[in-house]
Order: sequence, then C-alpha cells, then structure tokens
Amino acid sequence: MGTNVIGRLSFDVSDFNKLISRKKIYVDKTKFIKQMMDEEGTYYFLSRPRRFGKTLFISTLKNFFKGNKKLFEGLYIYDKWDWNENYPIIHLDMSKIVSKDTDLLELSLADYINKFAKEYNIELNERLPASSNFLQLIEEIHEIANKEVVVLIDEYDAPILDNINNAEIADNNRRLLQDFYNVLKSSEEHLRFVFITGITKFTKTSIFSKLNNLTELTLDARYSTICGITHQELEYYYKDQIQELSEKLNYSYKETLNKINFYYDGYSWDGKNKVFNPYSTITAFKQERISSYWFKSGTPSFLVEIFKNKRSSIDFFKPILIKETELDSINPTNINESALLFQSGYLTIAEELLKDDSIYYILKIPNFEVESAFKDNLKNLYLEDLENDFNASHAEFWNEIINGGCEKLSAKLEISIARLPYYLKPKKGNKEKWKFYSIIFAIWAESMGFQVIEEKAIQTGRIDFVLENREKNYVLIVEMKYTQDQSISLDTLLRESFEQIQNRKYWRPYKGNEIRLMALGLKDTEIDDMIFTDVKCKITNVSVINDSVST
Repeated sequence: MGTNVIGRLSFDVSDFNKLISRKKIYVDKTKFIKQMMDEEGTYYFLSRPRRFGKTLFISTLKNFFKGNKKLFEGLYIYDKWDWNENYPIIHLDMSKIVSKDTDLLELSLADYINKFAKEYNIELNERLPASSNFLQLIEEIHEIANKEVVVLIDEYDAPILDNINNAEIADNNRRLLQDFYNVLKSSEEHLRFVFITGITKFTKTSIFSKLNNLTELTLDARYSTICGITHQELEYYYKDQIQELSEKLNYSYKETLNKINFYYDGYSWDGKNKVFNPYSTITAFKQERISSYWFKSGTPSFLVEIFKNKRSSIDFFKPILIKETELDSINPTNINESALLFQSGYLTIAEELLKDDSIYYILKIPNFEVESAFKDNLKNLYLEDLENDFNASHAEFWNEIINGGCEKLSAKLEISIARLPYYLKPKKGNKEKWKFYSIIFAIWAESMGFQVIEEKAIQTGRIDFVLENREKNYVLIVEMKYTQDQSISLDTLLRESFEQIQNRKYWRPYKGNEIRLMALGLKDTEIDDMIFTDVKCKITNVSVINDSVST
C-alpha cells in the first residue's frame, strides 16, 4: 500500500495528474498496473458500474505509460518500474461521442481520430470509414514515434447503451463499433498495451469477435478490488474523515464505521473480497451526512427506461442463481435483467458455486443504499401504473363523492395495495406504514384532479389531507387512521376520524366551498407471515351552519 495519504477529498476529480497535483487523497491501485505488466499481456477488459473509478484508473494508466514518474512518488509502483519506458497514447472516452444515430457516430469517431492524427501531422483520408483511419493512425504513430502504441478506451459501450431502447440504432451502432474495435486485433504488432472499460460486457461475437486473446478482468479474483475502496483502504486513507464524521453525527468511531458499512459496503466481483462504493462513501464525507447518493448520479438512464418498458417477474430482493456464461455478457437485442443489474451495480456476487462442471453465481443486493434506491425506483414505476388505473375509473369515483359514498374507492385502494410487491411495503412502524399508504391515497386524489395538501396546519390542528378541486368547487377534508392492533375495528377508526374532524372544526377555513368530509381507515392483519390490508372509508355530505356540521 502506498504512503501518500493526503488529507483532501478527491470528490469530483477523475484525472490522475490533477488529483495528485492538487494533493487530494488517492487510493493506491498501482499494484494492479504492476500485476498486468508482469503478465506481459496486451489486451485487457474491465467492466464496472458507473462512478466506480474506471475513468481514474484509465487516467492513472495514461500517466504511467507517459512516464510521469514524479506523480507516482510514494505509490506502490514507484520503485518497481523503469520510468525511462514511455509510449505514445491514444485515449478514447466513448461517452463523449455523439451517437444518436449511426451516421453521427461514424462522423464523431472520425473527428475524434483526426484530433490524434493532427498531433503527429498524420493526414487521414476523410472518405474512408473511421475503422480504416483508426488502423492507419495506429500504424503511422508507431512508425513516427518508433515506439509501440498504447490504446485506452473508456466507456466503450456508451454509444450502444445510450440507445438501448431503440433496437435498430443500438444494433447499427454495435455493428459499427465491432468493425472499429476489431482494428485492435489487426494492429497487434503495433500495440504495447490496450485497456478497455465499460459498464456492460456484450457478447464477444457481437463486439470483440476478433479479440479472442482479450484478458477479462471483470470476474478475475486477482483484480476484484481494482475499483472501489476495501475495508483496509477505507481506514487507512480516510481515518480522519471517519473520525470527523463521527463527531458531526455524535456517534463513536466504530458506530460511524458500521453505518458506512451498512450503506455503502458489500460490492464483490468474486464473492469473497468486498469494496465500498467510492462515490457514495466520499460524498458522505464531503456532505457530512450518511445518505443515498449513488442512485441519482450513477444509475444509467437506459436502466430506468428498460424497467419502465418491461415488467420483471424476478424477485430481486431474494438471492438469484445465475450461470457464469449468462452473467459474463449481455445481448443488446435480448436483455438478461439479472446480468444487466449486476453489471450496472444493483446486484453483486454473494457466492461462487461449481455445479455440474459449470460455474454459477449467487447474486444479491449489495447494501442498504442500493436496496432503498431500487425500491424507490420500482415503487415509482408501480405508482405510475396505479395512477393510470385510477384514471380509468375517474367518472365512477366522482359520482360516489357527489352522492356521499366511497365503497368503490375503498375496494380500489384495497386491491391496489394488495397488488404491490411485498418488498415495496414498509416492514415496521405505524408512522412509516401510514406514510406509505398516504402516497397511494394521494395518487388517487391527484388522478381525480384534486390539489393535494398533506398535513395542512390550521389554527386548531393539522389536517391529514385537504383535497381541492377548483374546477368543480369541491373541497374534501380527509382524516386517515391506520392500525396494526387487531382489537381495533375499521368502524372504530372511522368514528375516531370523524370525531377529530368535528371536534377541531377542520372545515372552517373552507366555508363557501362544496365541502365533503372523509374518514379513511386502514388495518393490517398478519396471517402466517403474510400481511393483508383492509380498507374502509366514509364520506359525509355536509352543510356548514353556525360552525356545526349536519349530515
């Protein structure tokens, strides 16, 4: 382990030169570079989720092959390498390529290649495809520099993933990239080293068909901690930050460490060695708060779109058994959801098994941050369906409200709650459950055209819901009560709700409108570890006269 522990957080810097020059913390991963140099391989591939340190590792390789010895002072590899060795480098960040259609991808690639050509005064034929010019570029740089070329490709799959929900564009981009990347095989005599990173591992037959000697690091136990922060690294490089966070949160050092473990640890690519999510961990230190950060910045948009367009029957909250060949690659025209979630960072390897001479992996959700983000994302998708379902019954609900009834609403809420997967429902706490059910009720109210105000504070207390429909001049005042106590009936909940509304005169601020008062009761009953939710509501038609209610 290196010795250059510097106290400034490397929150938003993925350029190695800039990171070291600005004296920020660098978690030393250079032992993996030495490992690859000792193997004397040429082609390497690494798949890891977004915001996991792939770009920083590529940048570290770039400075290593440039021979920037001073930047590596104090790091593992510093005294283990002949720094007189340096090589010309072609560094392609494919996330910067325009790829909305295949013609634009071709033009963008050609422009990218041409920038490197200009550095060496090489003239490329603009009428030739980007793959042909890539080949010429490698050959001529080798000849001019009299040194083999290093090629570093970051986010190789971005032009495919950015269009994954348009099968035609994604497949056309895949074909173009296949020709482009296969240049690397035919250029072998001109290459010193090739390192490719991405989120997904597409099938070799579709992308890396000719790179049959590509060394795959993704599931290689020797490289399982090449990205991310190990337990040892966390306490070595970030001990001061852990201590500062513990003082801020008024926890002990050990309690803070356990909290960080619970939220951000658990990623594994061999089922044994675990790492922390680097982005979330460092962000927690910067924000001085342990919370969920990775989902907002690290979740690829293509993943959200896939789940919007495709409902899965897989229960991702239970261990999933998957064959190595399924996990190792993805077919862009036939997505394996478990493999995609693993490669995107939503699932990780819990255990490796040998069964019938084949390797299998048990996948699981790595930590609490991912579990909560996963639930929120899936919940939003189910709630979108719920809103559409409520919209379909719009007229029936309005007739009930006007006539002072809500049997259909009670039945609909009960059915909607029953349809939600068990893992989306809170498992503890009346307050947490009440909030969960209130979201479902609020979706119904919004689908009816109501403006929803939750926990409205007035002079005499706090109203659970005030629903206003200005077009119809209706105000619905709602008191919602929830219980897990089996001795309390739904009718008791409704009676208590109406008593509270009446005693606190919740309707007074809304005189002059057509007012309805609603009592809503929900009761959970547990039978054989299964929870069933019963719903009942009642609406009163009221007229407000001298601050009294008549029905």
